[in-house]
Amino acid sequence: MERLELKKEWAPLYTARKKPDLIEVPPRRALTIAETRPPGAETMGPIFATLYSVAYTLKFQIRAEQSLDYPVLPPEAVFRIADFKGTEDWRWTASIAVPDAVDTAALRRAIRAAREKHPETPLLDRVKLAALPSGAQARIMHIGAFDQGQPTIDGLMAFIREAGYRPGSRHIEVYLSDPARVPPERTRTVIRMAVIAR
Repeated sequence: MERLELKKEWAPLYTARKKPDLIEVPPRRALTIAETRPPGAETMGPIFATLYSVAYTLKFQIRAEQSLDYPVLPPEAVFRIADFKGTEDWRWTASIAVPDAVDTAALRRAIRAAREKHPETPLLDRVKLAALPSGAQARIMHIGAFDQGQPTIDGLMAFIREAGYRPGSRHIEVYLSDPARVPPERTRTVIRMAVIAR
């Protein structure tokens, strides 16, 4: 059985230090759910529970059908920069990246299987396969509660300007810690931001 080492191949996307730097993000696709409500436990909990249900169903489905194994990756959220400007007009996307072996037909089969096994799982009809932001991005590690992340974001923005770039339109957060198991002060989140040369 072939195994895709996605955690190694895409390691720069799921790691960072407290000192920001620049990386090049390759094109990837993901299981996604688009949302217009503000992020928080009441919205993100059911959304990521649904994505994980489909992601694991897909993983075992692809392994059985194609003799191909791969890890289920950490969840990500893709926000617009505009989402952080105090507006109530939120438009963000929750996602879990998947390999190219996953196509829309495989996703449809996985959603059907997930619904049969766990009919109580919410939001299954909203799961889509979509592209994630690629290209040049700045990254930094935030350790602490999500609502205490502004100083980390400010440091990332300062780094972007000093490096001769300006922020793009997308802000990405990768959630490395399970909030049900890790106290807020130890929660680790990779923050990435698309950048554009001046």
